[in-house]
Amino acid sequence: MMAALAAAGCVVCVKFAPAAIAATGKTDPREVVADEFAGQAITFLLLTAIAATGKIWRFPLATAVAGFLLFRFFDIVKPWPARRSEKLPAGWGVLTDDLWAGVYAGIALVFCLRIGLVEYISGLVRFDVSSLNIFSSAVLGAVQGLTEFLPVSSSGHLVLFETFFGFEPERPEMLLFDLAVHVGTVAAIFIVFRKSIAAFLRNLLVSGKYGTTAFEIYKKSPSVHILALAILATVVTAVLGLLFKGYFASARGNLVVVALMWIVTGTLLLVTDWRKGTRLGLRQFGVWQAVIVGLAQTAAITPGISRSGATICVAILIGLHRRWAVEFSFLLAIPAILGAAAIQLAGDFGKLGSSSLPISCVLTGSIVAAVVGVLALKVLIMASRTAKLKFFAFYCYVLSFFLLVYLLR
Repeated sequence: MMAALAAAGCVVCVKFAPAAIAATGKTDPREVVADEFAGQAITFLLLTAIAATGKIWRFPLATAVAGFLLFRFFDIVKPWPARRSEKLPAGWGVLTDDLWAGVYAGIALVFCLRIGLVEYISGLVRFDVSSLNIFSSAVLGAVQGLTEFLPVSSSGHLVLFETFFGFEPERPEMLLFDLAVHVGTVAAIFIVFRKSIAAFLRNLLVSGKYGTTAFEIYKKSPSVHILALAILATVVTAVLGLLFKGYFASARGNLVVVALMWIVTGTLLLVTDWRKGTRLGLRQFGVWQAVIVGLAQTAAITPGISRSGATICVAILIGLHRRWAVEFSFLLAIPAILGAAAIQLAGDFGKLGSSSLPISCVLTGSIVAAVVGVLALKVLIMASRTAKLKFFAFYCYVLSFFLLVYLLR
């Protein structure tokens, strides 16, 4: 099979790379991926041909990960004679450097198998139902970072992945880990909105120029106005969240609830995309609108309802301009996430650093969530401003459908 894949990649590259070179003006166009496809196949073809060991089959996932990383390394480094082969004419120059990278990666992979390095990697990527490890923490951190800012419910995705990985989402350790990776996404908010946050803080420091009484300052200072409304919305969320804490906790372990709430999220996104003429600025955004957004944020504690999706959609539906809806939503996220993390940490601090929740896993998940969150947040800003939330709605519907089919099978 690997030989067939390598041959197919070679034929496609040699046949079509010249046209790509002519169209792009590049000697090695990124648009041609068949060369890398063939080179990666050579890595595993060489491995199966010369590796007289059963370790390939004992550690298939780790072998695949190591083979991919080694191929990428040699593809970048381009050891002899890969650089020289790039000068070959037409598609052959595009192809042969990747074939050499595949050969080097295959030999290196056999060596890694022989010395036990792949077995070590396998120990990192193996899921353990009793505790987190570096790999599972990184995966969950990436899931959180990607889905916190996309309107598809990060909590729903975390519950789904944790359940399928064998963890118990309702356990205090997992709740604490979930909040830790949520804190990681707060860092992404500060990175992406750093200019808006800096302007917001500067305006707070000079709020006295807007008047002498608290009401005058509230009415005239943009920063004070939005801060007061954010505090009001956060208080609504905090009070109702504590009152219904038992319901929200029980919902975390119920995948049927998660699936149904994804349908709610998708419908809300579709309705919001149909809303036109959102022209309210932050100065026109008042107390009752903040309360409604706070109620939406409370509902989003239920896994499957997106916090960003619910708050942005509700703000747009009551007339707030799309740009300000996004910024207000993520201003609310900072106290909501940090407050929930502080409460959970106060109750379960002793579990942090235990065998079931290592510090290394918490840090790994949080850092990955922050990095991935920056990318996801930029995608959401673009989608919400161009009224393309319906694509996320369809994703929620499809995900809910397959999850319900899985649960009812």
